[in-house]
Amino acid sequence: MADSKGFKQTFDQIAVGGFIGDPNGKPAYAYIRVSDSDQADEGRSGLPRQIQNVHEAASRDGYRVPWELVFADDATGFEFERRRELSRLRREYKSSHKRASAVVIEHLDRLSRNADWHQGYLLDEMQKFGLVTVFWKSFSSRIERAVLGAVAQDGMELTKARYREGVLHKARDGRITARTPAYGYKIVDDKGQESSRSRRMTYYAIRDDEAHVVRYIYEQIAIHGLPVRQVARTLEGRYPPPKQMKNWEPRLLSLMIRKPLYKGEFIAHRHMEVKVPKPTKDGLGTRMVTHKVERPESEWIRVPVPAIVSPELWELANNALDKNRQTSRRNSKRDYLLTGLVRCVVCGHNYCASQKTTRRKGKTYVMAAYKCSSMSTRMPVIREEIACTNSQVSDRILEPAVWAAVCSVLLKPHILIEALERQYFGEESDQLQSQIRYIEQELAGKELEDERLYRAYQAGAFDEHEFSARRRLLKEREGMLTEELSRLKGKTMTREQFEAHTKVLLALSERAIKTGIVQDAPFAIKRQIVRTVVDTIVLDATNRTFIMQGVLSGAFQFGNKGEITPIVSSPASAAITETRCVPAPARPA
Repeated sequence: MADSKGFKQTFDQIAVGGFIGDPNGKPAYAYIRVSDSDQADEGRSGLPRQIQNVHEAASRDGYRVPWELVFADDATGFEFERRRELSRLRREYKSSHKRASAVVIEHLDRLSRNADWHQGYLLDEMQKFGLVTVFWKSFSSRIERAVLGAVAQDGMELTKARYREGVLHKARDGRITARTPAYGYKIVDDKGQESSRSRRMTYYAIRDDEAHVVRYIYEQIAIHGLPVRQVARTLEGRYPPPKQMKNWEPRLLSLMIRKPLYKGEFIAHRHMEVKVPKPTKDGLGTRMVTHKVERPESEWIRVPVPAIVSPELWELANNALDKNRQTSRRNSKRDYLLTGLVRCVVCGHNYCASQKTTRRKGKTYVMAAYKCSSMSTRMPVIREEIACTNSQVSDRILEPAVWAAVCSVLLKPHILIEALERQYFGEESDQLQSQIRYIEQELAGKELEDERLYRAYQAGAFDEHEFSARRRLLKEREGMLTEELSRLKGKTMTREQFEAHTKVLLALSERAIKTGIVQDAPFAIKRQIVRTVVDTIVLDATNRTFIMQGVLSGAFQFGNKGEITPIVSSPASAAITETRCVPAPARPA
């Protein structure tokens, strides 16, 4: 829940017998929310105000709301799927143990400002699961709801547009556009003072205590040639890190070295968000994802700020960083079968594979192993804080063990297909399909609305200018819905894609049955198979066990030669129990 200090006090002041609303009424949930723009406008008073209005609406309609049924989201933005408390409320009213049959909300736009489909979808979902929606400011019809929703969405879009234009205006006016000052700087007004006008004027001035550390970092890398990892260790405990960080880490130092800000150039309007198609995990479909990319350099707005280091020192440090990266031992990489799939059972960090070269008695030995990233790539102080006790494990042991589990299930294709169906046609898929159906219905409604609009124009209800404006707005809404439909469809697997996926798995299974086991599969094929059937491997290297999650699931014990034994009952592990588990030989180093 959002920080409840402010609105819990309001709740307690107006509550009677532990309830707001009518103490003798029917039980109800309350949902309250503020977004970033609301906080700016209301001075963070929005949640207490909503509690008061929810109380009035609940009293009016005969509902009572206890504190434990209040769901509050803070600084959520505009996407309803990203709101933790709304998601918790949705799970609550969908369950068979829901504690109320109504939800009280201040305004329609508190549920969502997106009138294109979010509002209607959520209201329809609540009605479907028997939940009555009570608004402090109610609407009497679907048309009025659409009007209120459109006004709220227009306000949201206007807020976004004003913010973007305000940022550009600031940058063109020679002011910085960062919300929080970068390390080494402070935000001041046009007279160079930290005052009540600083947040509005937003100029940069050097903060001496932090600027001293920035210069030290540049000098150690540019002049003394130290690697960033060593410089980070030197800074740890000697100087406090930037406010948003708990420790000095090499990645942080690299980002600071790359920033032209420290040589006196603040760059605004540098990045933008674009939606690009990305292949799904199985490679059979695509989905739309949002990426932050750099704009063309000609569109950047360069704002002069006080320099902490000279341009010459900045160039030297960046050249040194480039050279260190080229000569780093970590560049001598090889591929590993389980990269990105293994997670530590103790601390939750990823397991990373790496190799180490040693010489003994004139001979060179290459040892490769999977090791928890909290131990291998973190600063000493962070390693001590995490205190992970999980051990490392040789790739010649773990990879054959996982491959043996995968191959064994390939010999039981019906188990694999059943697991695939459960994964791709389960509850999450049902939710996506429900949203897709709703948007498709809305799009069909837009087509009918377009026809009615044209008939009204022909009948002389309005002139061509008003018709053009109304139709343009209708097409804009239709375009947004179409884009959202494409995004949601990209997250689902169609029956055709499922059948194509099944065909691939059956072909692999057939090969496994014919050859006894696919020990001779090339590395690229092995990796494709593993990534097709496994999402995550939770590893307990100390006790030599791992849990596989995904299409193939189950828990297994593994030995020093890669042999495995199922230790948890599941369809996949049951199939392995019936099959002789012969580990595939490890790939040569």
